[in-house]
Parts: sequence; structure tokens; C-alpha cells
Amino acid sequence: MKSQFSPKNIFGRSGLVSNSLWGIVSTLFQTLFLSAFFVILSRQYSITEFSHFLIANTIYQLIVGFSSMGLGLWFIREYGHETDDRDTLVYRFIKVQGFLGIVFYAINIALAFVIYEDQQIRMLTLILGTNIIFDNIIYALKHLNIAQSEQRKTAIIMAVEGLLRLIAGCLLFVLPISLAYLSIVLVVIRLLTVGVFIQIGSGGSISLKKLWLFKISWADLQKNVLMNWKFILIVGSSILFWRSATIIISKYLTAADVANYEISYKIFSIFTMLCIVASTTIYPRFVKLIAANDYEKIRSLYSVISMGFGLFVIFSYAFMYSFSDILITLIFGDKFLTAGNCMKEMFLTLIVFPTVFLQANLLVAMKLEKMDMLLNFMALVINLTCSLIGLHFFSSLSVLNYSIFISFTIFHISQNILLIRMKINTIQSAVAFYVAAAAFILCYQFASQAFDALIVFACFFLLVMIPAMVYLFTKIRGHFENGPKENLQFNGSM
Repeated sequence: MKSQFSPKNIFGRSGLVSNSLWGIVSTLFQTLFLSAFFVILSRQYSITEFSHFLIANTIYQLIVGFSSMGLGLWFIREYGHETDDRDTLVYRFIKVQGFLGIVFYAINIALAFVIYEDQQIRMLTLILGTNIIFDNIIYALKHLNIAQSEQRKTAIIMAVEGLLRLIAGCLLFVLPISLAYLSIVLVVIRLLTVGVFIQIGSGGSISLKKLWLFKISWADLQKNVLMNWKFILIVGSSILFWRSATIIISKYLTAADVANYEISYKIFSIFTMLCIVASTTIYPRFVKLIAANDYEKIRSLYSVISMGFGLFVIFSYAFMYSFSDILITLIFGDKFLTAGNCMKEMFLTLIVFPTVFLQANLLVAMKLEKMDMLLNFMALVINLTCSLIGLHFFSSLSVLNYSIFISFTIFHISQNILLIRMKINTIQSAVAFYVAAAAFILCYQFASQAFDALIVFACFFLLVMIPAMVYLFTKIRGHFENGPKENLQFNGSM
């Protein structure tokens, strides 16, 4: 019998992997370009100026995380179910996102003026915050592409935008300008990206004139926003995990600590964004399998993806733990030597982050967003409580990093309890994950202190990663060649 395991049959459909790869490659290039842009800023401006830009950028990112109301997953789910009038659904979604962008831009300005008295921070927040309006429209169009399995368009456009931002940063080498003028250039680039998305990214399905004339009512806002309030808490909580830390650092620690944390986070975000893109691309597949009540295949797919994420995170953690100090010096220079230790602590959270996001998407696909919302809120409260109490006793970035790690770990455990009750996961698998993760972290840290970092990493790659990748390949082959036939019913009750 001819094997069905081939590149075209991965995940059952070649389109799934193709879209995932487009999204991952795009995100990788976009994040690399953006990281390079921040590297240039860190070298061209003083630590104080750089930290002011980071704070303004953080406020903007914090607000934009809420401004979309987290309705992207809801839209994808509704788009898959809607068959009669998708155009109205799409135009309403884009128009609602634009309206929310204007509202949250005003909130962005108010927040900056309430928290900070520094005039430069206020001015930068006022300029950069304009992106919130444009980001919301792009957010809607990106999720339209996901719903239509057209991530290739998003990938190209966003990668080009990242390159333009990098080029804008390179202008500083020949034409030193203030941060205010540089921020205006970034806003103009974002506006151009919106235009390209509407004209090209939508494949001609969106008419700018029709979009402008399309009217939304209070009933539309109720249907699209107020009735889906759980999504904003889900997405908002995840944004607050990281963005609130910068604001807390700016109030309790030094400008250098703000820069060290943001530098670490820029590198950390490269790894997390790859996982987010992969999980978001898999989300429509979960929706389809759930609609078909095929929970045996869901378990199999969840197991394979989780294992792939597991290998990704232990490799990433090992690499950063061994070489973070060298990377920081090489990329950002000697001004930020202490960021290396911050990065090592931050990457602890990466151990659980990808599967937290994957499991959250799985819960939302099952229409259990209320439960996911509660777990997000619980983890956020734990994070903020630990951070504020810890900083009362210790003035250190470690307090923030360990608080985030603890809250994400509790979040992960809580999700696993739900998935075990729904028979998606098993107690044995969950316990094995936590034991293996703890053993790996402790052993790798001990070995790195006792031996040369390069030797430890090389041994880890040869003795652990290669055999594990062979085993994962075998699991993937088994998943696609011997796909389970049994369909199980799940009623969504807890």
C-alpha cells in the first residue's frame, strides 16, 4: 500500500502547513526586522531617550492589545459557519474594528497623561498611538486572510512593512533625527500598509468606497462587541502579562532596567510569535474537527503539535541559556550587559508558553471561551500580585520574570486539568511533561555551570534533540498514516 505520509498530506491538508509556514516565515522576518530596528535605536539614542521610546511604545502596544477586543478568533469561527452573507459580516467586522481603534486611541492618550508627567513620553505616546486605529483595521484584514486560508498575502505585506521600518531606522546613520520625527515616519509606514492590505491583501474583495459608506449601528456593536466581551478579557489578559511589566518597571526600577527588560523581550517575542502564528493557523483545523465531532483526531493532532512545541522550547531555552550573554553583547553592545541574565529568566516562561496558547485556542474552538477567560484573569491576578509584592522586598527584574513564569505555569496546569476532564489529555501525559521540563531545566543549568556552554549545548543537541526529532517524525507519520476513525461526541459541559 502506498504511504500517505508525504509533504502534501501533512496535517491532512497541504494548505494547513503551507499557511502555517507562510505565517511563521513572515513573522520571523517581520520580528527580525523590528528587532534590528530597536537595535539601531538602542545604539543611536541615550538610554534615557531609548527608555522613553520603549515606554511610549509599550503603552501603545498595551492599548492595541485591548482595542481589537480579541474578536479575531470569534470572526474566524463565525466566518466558517456563515454561508449566506459573508460580505456583510466582513464589512461590519472591519468597520467595528476601525471604530474601536478611534475609541482606544483616546484611551491611549488619557492613560499616558495620567501615568507620566514627562513631556517626551506624552508626545511619543500621542504620535505612536495613532497606529492603534490602523492596527485595528489590519487586524481585521489579517484574520479575514486566516479565515480564507490566504496567510501568504499577510505574510508578504507584513514582512515588507518590517523591512520599511528597518530602512527608516537605518536613516539614523546618515540623518540623525529626533524620536518624534522618527515616530511620524513609522505612522506613515503603517498607514501605507493599511492601503496595501485593502487593495491587495483582500484580493479585491474589499471596496474602500463600500467600506467607507457601510454603516454600523448600536445593535452591531452589541452583537459584535458586547455579546463577545469574554474575548477581550482573554486577549487583554495575555497582553497585560508582558506590557504591564514595562510600566511597573518604569515606576519602580530604573531607565536601564526598562531597556534591559525590553531588549530581552524583543528577542523573546521572536520565539513566542512563531508559536502564536502556528497555533492560530491550526485553530481553524480544530474548529472543523470539533464541528465534525471527531475528538479522536483532535487528541491525535493536539498530541503531535504539543510534542513539536516541546522540542522547540527546550531547544530555544538551551540555546538562549548558553549564548544569551554573547548575543546581547554582539547585538546591542556593552551598554546592556546585564540583559543577558534577564533573558535567561524570561525564557523559563517559554517552556510552557506555546502549549498555553495552543490549549487556549482549543478551548475557544470548543466554545469554552468563558472558561479560558477566567483562567486568563486568574493568571493575570497572580502575576500582578506576585510582581507588586516581590518588588516591595526586592528591587530586581527577576521579580517580574519569575512572577510571569509562576502565573503561566499555574495557567498551564489549570488548562491541563480541563483537558484531562474532557479526555483530550491524560494525567500521565501532563505529569510526564512537568517532570521532564523540571528535570531538563535543572540538569541543563547545573551542566552549564560545571562545563563549557558550547560543549553542553553540543551534547544536548546530539544526545537529546536528534533522537527526540526522530521520535517526533515517527509520531507525525503515525498520525497521518493511521489516522483514528472513531468519532466521539462532546457536549461542551463541564
